[in-house]
Amino acid sequence: MSSPVSVSRSSPRGAAASLLALMRPVNAVVAFTGIAAACVIAGAGAENWGRILLAALAGTLAASAGNVVNDVYDVEIDRVNKPWRALASGRLRRATAAAWAALLGCAALALTVPLGSVPLLIMGASLIAMYIYSAWLKRVPLLGNLLVAVLTGMAFVFGAAAFDNPSAGLLPAGFALLFNLAREVLKDVEDMRGDHAGDVQTYPLRAGETAALRLVSAVIVLLIAATLVPILLGTYGTAYAYVVVFGVDSVLLHVLIAMWKDRSTGNIRRLNVLLKYDMLAGIAAILLGSITA
Repeated sequence: MSSPVSVSRSSPRGAAASLLALMRPVNAVVAFTGIAAACVIAGAGAENWGRILLAALAGTLAASAGNVVNDVYDVEIDRVNKPWRALASGRLRRATAAAWAALLGCAALALTVPLGSVPLLIMGASLIAMYIYSAWLKRVPLLGNLLVAVLTGMAFVFGAAAFDNPSAGLLPAGFALLFNLAREVLKDVEDMRGDHAGDVQTYPLRAGETAALRLVSAVIVLLIAATLVPILLGTYGTAYAYVVVFGVDSVLLHVLIAMWKDRSTGNIRRLNVLLKYDMLAGIAAILLGSITA
């Protein structure tokens, strides 16, 4: 790890805002919503709202801890790709962010204890995997991307396991894995300039931008095909079909076409943000589909 950035001169309110920004609020909302939905899919009812909240909050804090750790290791890269971030801009010290990540991770573990041994095992393994990713595997082409995708999928298994039905989370976990694998590789395309400066050998840098976009295209096509399987099998209710076709797959098709028409960093960044919000539509499709099945 390279030398820490300079001490922040921001006010306490500014420091608090920076710590919150490190958690990636939109990502946190996606994590919270996904885990809560997994609980419902696993059989939780309105009377279980306390346990649902506990599981969703624990998973959200864990995901936030992983985001903070990632920023701690990516300061030099972010100075090129995302200089507005708290660490890259110098608003926060790296040591402060590392302590914040540790606090979030410990809080996530503490909240998971009442949920049982299986959720606790998933939580502990996920936190360790997040650290391994940021410290080492991010610099291994595709393997790091795959690990992040698996961890995102495990959030659904974690939520379902909180209600002793982990298998109920497997199908949405598979969708989340493919969704995030495509998004992670596309993010690497977006970050090529900074990754090159930081000597991080991502797949786009190793194989080239065109090869990376071809991989993203293949994963998106596979994902769209996979989302249609529950419709053909009648796994979920009719609401799933409408939301997934018009709210999810239409966006995926737009991304598939738009990333080839305009490869600029600005457009790729826009598409990555769009995919992040499209995940919420995917969660809504599965949740509504499971309720109406």
